[in-house]
Amino acid sequence: MLKYLRLLMPNLPIVRSPMDDTDKELLRLLSMDSRRSAAELARVLGVSRATVQNRIDRLKANGTIKRFTLELEIHSEQAFVEALVLVSMKSGDSRKTIDQLKRIPEVESLSSANGAYDLILELRVSSLQILDRILQEIRGMPMISETISSIRLNRFS
Repeated sequence: MLKYLRLLMPNLPIVRSPMDDTDKELLRLLSMDSRRSAAELARVLGVSRATVQNRIDRLKANGTIKRFTLELEIHSEQAFVEALVLVSMKSGDSRKTIDQLKRIPEVESLSSANGAYDLILELRVSSLQILDRILQEIRGMPMISETISSIRLNRFS
């Protein structure tokens, strides 16, 4: 019923009823694995499947459950993006910049190089958005004059 009122009156204030122990245990179980079926949750909680579904619907309607999501294993083969970044630095003492780069957790490897670029970084991130944020951070460092980045598509060895 609350779901339909929310559609008709979206500005209706949310009033949360107090949660009992069953609600709390249901939320704990869902936080561990949100894919569990209502029937499985009902067996664990010792209530009917309809009771579980009604409680989930109520918890969603009152805003306690905002969304169901998944958590990726960062070390699984498809769960990350790797990038190589070539860095050209301005003349001067580069130790402070190198120390700053070392403190970025996503920097897997940092090497000096000769030629047109002074440093080679290997980054490992969980999304393209995070890669973009880190590249902006690197480019904003005072001693960095230029960067070129490439996303690793495949590793052959």
